Amino acid sequence: MLTQLLQWRALGDLALLLATALMQDPLHVVLPEAHPLADRRALNIAELADEPLGARLPEDRGYLRRHAERAGFVPDMRGTTTDYSFARSLVAAGVGVSLIPSIALTPEMPGLRAVPIDPPTPTRYIGVAVPRHCDHPPVARLVQALATSSRQ
Repeated sequence: MLTQLLQWRALGDLALLLATALMQDPLHVVLPEAHPLADRRALNIAELADEPLGARLPEDRGYLRRHAERAGFVPDMRGTTTDYSFARSLVAAGVGVSLIPSIALTPEMPGLRAVPIDPPTPTRYIGVAVPRHCDHPPVARLVQALATSSRQ
């Protein structure tokens, strides 16, 4: 959503949009089960300083880099993919570790472990934005259904 909102900002005024927050989606560190950190209850992102990281999309690289730099290190970014399942497959193949949002952790993959990250936890914020003066009942019903569904 943020990427799309930034594109709208470049085109004009964000005040023309009505944004509805739907959910927060914290990231987890996905590691091979045999990894020394895999049995931890939670990890501080600084503990990934010596780990090669994979990102899902090129935009995620900047996001992960900012969190790593706040933790005091420059991440060793090893590549990007457009699919969280493929990112988890790369972790299973030993390419590195990855930060994956909660909603992308299912179905479980054999041989992997997802470990929560200590606060401040990198989190995706998911929402929907529509033109503020959109007068289309189906759009309003869709936004309401998404909001209701995200609370369940």
